[in-house]
Amino acid sequence: MLPPTPELDLSQCDREPIHLLGGVQPHGVLLAFRPPDLTIAVVSANTEPLLGRSPQALLGQSITRVLDTPNLGRVRVGTAAGPVRVSVSGRPCSALLHDSDGLTVLELEPLTGEDARADEDALAAVHQLVSPLSAGRGTSSLLQSTADAVRALTGFDRVMVYRFHADWHGEVVAESRAEGVDSFMGMHFPASDIPVQARALYTLNPLRLIADVGARPVALVPPVAPGSGRPLDLSGAALRSVSEVHIEYLRNMGVGASFSVSLLKDGTLWGLIACHHLAPRHVSAARRQACEVLARLLSLQLTAEERGAREAARARRADLQGQLVTRLGEGPALATALESHRDLLLELTGATGVALLLGDVLDAEAGEAPLLFGKTPSGDEVRALGAWLATEAGAGAAFHTERLGARFPPLAARADVAAGLLAVRLDPEASRFVLWFRPEVARTVTWAGNPRKPAEPEPGHARLHPRGSFDAWREEVRGASAPWTPADVEAAESFRGALVGVVLRHAAELSRLSRALVRSNAELESFSGTVGHDLKEPLRGIQQYTSFFLEDHGDALDSEGREHLQSVLWLARRAQKMLDDLFEFSRLGRLELAWGEVDMHEVVEEVLATLSTRLEEGRVEVRLSRRLPRVACDAVRVRQVWLNLLSNAAKYQAAEPHWVELGWFGPGEARPGAADRVGAPYVFFVRDPGIGIPESFHETIFEMFRRLHPAHAYGGGSGAGLAIARHLVRLHGGELWVDSAPGQGATFYFTLGRGPR
Repeated sequence: MLPPTPELDLSQCDREPIHLLGGVQPHGVLLAFRPPDLTIAVVSANTEPLLGRSPQALLGQSITRVLDTPNLGRVRVGTAAGPVRVSVSGRPCSALLHDSDGLTVLELEPLTGEDARADEDALAAVHQLVSPLSAGRGTSSLLQSTADAVRALTGFDRVMVYRFHADWHGEVVAESRAEGVDSFMGMHFPASDIPVQARALYTLNPLRLIADVGARPVALVPPVAPGSGRPLDLSGAALRSVSEVHIEYLRNMGVGASFSVSLLKDGTLWGLIACHHLAPRHVSAARRQACEVLARLLSLQLTAEERGAREAARARRADLQGQLVTRLGEGPALATALESHRDLLLELTGATGVALLLGDVLDAEAGEAPLLFGKTPSGDEVRALGAWLATEAGAGAAFHTERLGARFPPLAARADVAAGLLAVRLDPEASRFVLWFRPEVARTVTWAGNPRKPAEPEPGHARLHPRGSFDAWREEVRGASAPWTPADVEAAESFRGALVGVVLRHAAELSRLSRALVRSNAELESFSGTVGHDLKEPLRGIQQYTSFFLEDHGDALDSEGREHLQSVLWLARRAQKMLDDLFEFSRLGRLELAWGEVDMHEVVEEVLATLSTRLEEGRVEVRLSRRLPRVACDAVRVRQVWLNLLSNAAKYQAAEPHWVELGWFGPGEARPGAADRVGAPYVFFVRDPGIGIPESFHETIFEMFRRLHPAHAYGGGSGAGLAIARHLVRLHGGELWVDSAPGQGATFYFTLGRGPR
């Protein structure tokens, strides 16, 4: 037997060398021999009952003295497929081989008559159990069927399917148990219950049987493996002895025997099939091997289901991204396109809010403020988060967390909208991010004992013991969102590349348009100069000579001749006015607004004073019910807008009484005719009871030189006024539109932006 082991401090449990404990469990015998000459170098101290020889008598002898050459060859070839049945000293045994520390390790487990009979039925039992496991009835049903199948094979009192979470704490997701046995279904276990090195061994060696929790381990002879300076590495051994801490842990649970089978997905430990028996219980190697077959089948099924779900999610996300990228590429303004398709952007990662910190890559209307869609923190909070991410997040992989408040305390109080964050960086040199948010999902987690007290101190001693209670302990989890899945992260990273491509295409198009605009402006400058000199000069000559002719020779002409000359004079003056308007319109594209805080009421009073004679002659009443507000704008250009709108309103009157109404809607006020302009701080309008405008011409009237009436009708005009007015309004970041119908008058509305950018 092993000498007493020094008590272990549980705080050092992660570093305990559980593969180098120097002993084996007593239900089998271990012999390690040198491959070249087959001489035995290490044996377990319990060889005499099975082999009839002491450890000392076996050391240095050939392994063929224990297992003849033909049987040794059979074991060597067959071990890859599982345990091999052999006869040793006239007794049936199961044999396994593996290599460790330059030695070949042979493990022998005697078979009882019951074991031998059970082994014959193991393969048939597996075949019977495979069909329900292959039925593909969903993950929960699959896990439960596996637990039932393993319990049927092993006869253990309780069989659990135990799944690891991302932080390596475990959860019992399926359970099969005998009547009267406590249930752990749905309970969570802290990661410290299965420490790092134990998880590594489960990955390396998928089967682990502890046949008798109360059994004393058997020492290896010699205790130090030749040539290594330490105990033989038993990582691959089925008989490896058990850490005293784990033995105490199992005793505290009331367990007399345990058996575990690893569940691996793509080579990574996904979980365990964990079996407990209230009394000691041995499971033959063949039965254990059958359970491993079931575990592998379950792993394959889980992998296939997850892969299928992942591929379906990937296809759905790819479709969403395709729609989104196509639509983003169609619009001239990226910010507007993102706003229009916000639902696709949110659905892409299953988020409830998204913020885009894109800096100066957006169109002018968006500025450099973050774009916020759905439920998000404020713009200032998002900017602060972006600044933190600029130093915290790498340039490559996505950053994601389900507990943003713990990582970024300024948002700890905003768990209602931003408990979870998934962020991708667009530019490694700048703080440009797309940020998806999820709210807190409050939930209750049931632990098997207090997870914050995984160990208990021994009074008067420094040693810590595993916790003694596994009673249900409930914890309210706050401040955490639903976890981001690999599909969510993959979709975000894929969208990053697509969005960068869209931005680059927008930038290239803007660059092309900018170059074209420079050329166009140069041509327009040249054309304007030509208009100002080459075209105006002949028109002035026509007007002058026509006037002179009428003055000097008008009496010699009959009435028809004089009318013809008057028409020539009128047409020349009209052409002159059109050229003046064209020259004015060409200058608008190069206009720099002189922003300032302007009293709009004073601007309107100046315009009304300018139009007073025309208004009096037309007997047009001006209706203004309240004083207009102060706004940020260019006073001179807005004066021109009011002048054009009021001139038209006075001009296109119908039957008396004649009137024009001026007004405005402020923040929070109802906006008849402008209900969709909620983003503008003010909406101004000019209304008249005049002849009205058909709906089909509501946009046409804003085109240059477009009139709906003959040139002489309603006082004439070039048809440039509304085009100039709309252009001036849009220079301010606003819009000008009309609401009208024939015979029902017209109302012209306009908005202005919030100020210079």
